[in-house]
Order: sequence, then structure tokens, then C-alpha cells
Amino acid sequence: MIAATVFALLGALIAFLSSLAGGSLRRLSIAAALSGLLAAVALPLTPGVGLRSSEAVSATLLGLLPSAPLLALMPLGLVLSLLLARRGGRVGALVSGLAGAAALVALGVWLGRPAQLAELVPVPGVMEGLVGLALFALIQVFTWPAKRTRLAGLIAGVVVGALAVTYMLSPDGQTKFPSVRGYYQLMRPVTPAKTTELIGSYNAGLADLNTIRKSIDLPPLKPLTSVTDLAGAGLPQAISDQGYRLLRPGNWDYGGPVLFLMAGLLLGSGLLHSRRPDRQERGDWLAGLIIAAGVTLLVPSFSATNFNLSELVKGGPFLKDFLDRSWPPNLAQINLQNPSANIYPLQEVMSQMALTIEIALVGTFVATLFAVPLSFLAARNLTARSVLMRVSYFVTRAFFNVDRGVDTLILALVFVAAVGLGPFAGVLAMAIHSVADLGKLYSEAIENVDRGPIEALESVGASGTNVLRWAILPQVLPLFTSYTLYRFEINFRVSIVLGFVGAGGIGFFIQGAMAAGNYNQMIIGVIAIVVIVNLIDFLSSDVRRRLV
Repeated sequence: MIAATVFALLGALIAFLSSLAGGSLRRLSIAAALSGLLAAVALPLTPGVGLRSSEAVSATLLGLLPSAPLLALMPLGLVLSLLLARRGGRVGALVSGLAGAAALVALGVWLGRPAQLAELVPVPGVMEGLVGLALFALIQVFTWPAKRTRLAGLIAGVVVGALAVTYMLSPDGQTKFPSVRGYYQLMRPVTPAKTTELIGSYNAGLADLNTIRKSIDLPPLKPLTSVTDLAGAGLPQAISDQGYRLLRPGNWDYGGPVLFLMAGLLLGSGLLHSRRPDRQERGDWLAGLIIAAGVTLLVPSFSATNFNLSELVKGGPFLKDFLDRSWPPNLAQINLQNPSANIYPLQEVMSQMALTIEIALVGTFVATLFAVPLSFLAARNLTARSVLMRVSYFVTRAFFNVDRGVDTLILALVFVAAVGLGPFAGVLAMAIHSVADLGKLYSEAIENVDRGPIEALESVGASGTNVLRWAILPQVLPLFTSYTLYRFEINFRVSIVLGFVGAGGIGFFIQGAMAAGNYNQMIIGVIAIVVIVNLIDFLSSDVRRRLV
């Protein structure tokens, strides 16, 4: 409960600081209510455990409602808060504050409850529906801005979304995506009579189970008297296999901090807003929606990536040992008794750094040779006069999109397997990926050229080649050069990483030094990278400044 109180107070503190800064308090209330609703539906609040970790499920607040009806105070209060927030004013602000307080009470009561059994009740079609809805929304993003494409976008969105849902629900879809089926689950409470029956059934078979455990030198298990006996352990397999899980309200999942934070924020912003009803703006709803979407996307991402700063603190001794072994750099190691054993890391670093720059240069140059002509085929304003040119436009754009979707590192792995270790694989990977990036930038520069010179030359009957030479190229060449230099900077950094997969250069040297434990040699390469990156950045920035 201490952690829950901290998160609630943190939410109230955010509201207070925003009030001091003069921000819109209604915006915070809307953001907190929307974030709380999304978290209640999508973020896990309480884990339901079985015997093994693979059997654990994470129940959302909405999924826990059958087992904890009091939790319904939170979504109901949030919905009421949002409805009254449309009007604004003191009444809506007070309701927001009360909704936050009710949410805190409901969450606090739930966290204080003892462990209990619950039955898993899968809700079919939820994830399948979300997939269809996501596809529908994606199509609207591209078609809704233009009035002439809205109707077609709506029809296409409905058709594509419906087809996706139908396929996901089909036997083939269920086979391809087995985890989607019944992904969203409710936790239905187990009656005391059923709980007693399950415990009695488990205890009846305990003698045979202990006989097996004794034969493999495991300690015997004690009979169960109540669910509280399981609070510190997993659920017996005999009970877990029947679709039951043990809920431990006090052990919250990552949705718990979010719900308490938003409840505290709603309480604080609502009360403060009731004192200053004028603290609201026209764009509060849009801003609140953006904040809620960001919270709902970021929090699961932090959890999925195991983001935990305490682990970095635990790894402090390793980092200290790493730095101790890296410094001072070993620039050269001379063995007077055995000159053949002499090593010269600094010389090797300079040689590999030169190779890295050369890989980036060749890769960028080759990419430029192909990107320039392709960029004219990918420019909308130059390909609108004939069906053939429009086809070339879509084909070239599609190629750029596909090529940009394949990372340079993946291409490097493919080419290392095809042509062997060395810089040639790195050059090929870099050139192929850079074609798409440069081509897209070049084509957008062509699309933004001034139409005046083009129309002037066309009016006097100039050929297409002359229009290109005298009207388009003078406008885009400075931008082409700027984009090429910028791409060279990126390719230099990429070439360092490519060395780790055997594509040559300074990355290959660093990877070898680290694998051998020669950190005092590896650090020379790191220092050289920092120096060269800064030199390239300053030089290319100066050149771009003079050109554009």
C-alpha cells in the first residue's frame, strides 16, 4: 500500500505543479480519465498464478470486475467525469475530483484483500476485433484528410477490417495465431463451497503425490486448509489444470501504478480546477487523448523491455571493472625478447578506421548513382502525364518502401553469407539500403521545386531534357548534395555496427578486442570513433550550410 500511496501522491503533485505553471487543469482531468479507462481495459492489474510461470495470466481491472464488483466505481466515475468535462466549469471539476477519490478507495480496498481463487473465463473475439479495428483506423489515416477519398476509405476500411476479423476467427487463423484465441479473460469468483471441494480433492490425492515426491528426494507437501495457505506459493497442478488461478491482489502488475497515478492526478486536478473553473482551453480534449494514447503505448513498452534502473545499479561493479580494465589504453605492446609478439593496437585502429570511412564512401557513392535516376521516377509532379509514368511512380515508391523496411544489418548478414567476411559485404548492404533513403529524399526535393522555371521553358517548346537540365537540376542539386552528405554521416555510423557481423572496419576490430578481453585495446577504437564522428559532423554541417 505504501507504493500505491506514493503513486497517488505523485499524480496529485503533477496536478499541483501544473496549476502553478498556469496549465489547463481540465486537460489533466481529461487525460487522467482517458488514461485510466484505457488502463482499466488494457493494462494488467493483478496477476493470476498457476503452478508454473507459463500458466500465469494478467487480469485487467475490467477482467477483475466479476471477482471485485467494487472496482466498477473507477470506470463508472471516469466515464461520468468525461461526460461532465465537456461542459467544464466547477461542477464537472468537482465530479472529476470525486471520481479520482472513488477510484483510489476502490483500488485500495482491492489491494487489501487476501488471496482468492478465480476461474478463467475467456472472452472470444476481443483481440480479433481489435485487429480489424486497427486496420480500419490505419486506412482512415491515409484516406480521411481528402474529402474525395473519405467514402472509399470508409468502405475499404470496413471491408478490410471485416475480412481480417473473419480470417482471425476462422480455423486457419486460429491455427496461425493460437495465442489470440481467448486472449482477453475474465476472472470469475469461485464460491466457498467450490473452493472447499477443490481443496478437499487436492488433499485426497496428496498421499500418492507425496509418495512420488519421496521417490525423487523431494520434501512432502502439507495438506491445504484454506486458500491463504497458497499465498506464498503457486497453485497445485490439479487445481490449475481445471482452469483456476490464484489471485494475489497485493502483488500488482504494471497497470496498478498507472491506475493509482491517474486516480491521484484526477483527484488533484479536479479539486484544483473547482477552485479555478476558468483553467480550461479549447484543445483540452485533443491534448488529453494524445496523452492517454502515449501512456497506454509507453507503459506496456517499458514493461515488455524489462526497463528497470535498479538493474543498472546492480551492474555497477561490472561497469567499474570494465572501466578499470579499459584504462589506460594500450597503444602498443613491445616484447624485446620476442619481437614477433609485438602488437600495435593504435596502428590497427587507424587502419581499420580508414577502412570504415572508405566503406561509407563507396556505399554512399554507389547508392547515389542509383538513387538519382530513380528519384525522378518517384517524383509525383514528373510522372503525372501518362499511365506508364504513373505506374513507374508507384513501382519505384513501392521499391523504396520495401528496401527501407529491410535493415542494413540484415542485408549485411545476407551478404556476409553470400560473399564472405570483409568490407565488400558491408558496401553492398549499405548501398542497397541507402538507395531507398536517398531516393525518397531526392524525390521529395524534386516534388517541391518551383514550377515557374519549368513552365517558362515548356512555353517556349524546350525538350524534357532541357527542362530537367535548366529548370529542375539547379534547384535540387544543393539539396541533393546536402542529403548525400547527411547520408554519408549515417552510413559511417552504420558501418561501425556492420563490422560486428564481419563486414570489416573498426567495428570488426572492437568486436575482436572485446571477445579476447582486451578492453584496453578496444577503448582506443571507441575514442577514435568519437573523434572521427565529431570531425565528420562539423565538416559536413559546414558544407551543407554553404550549399543550402
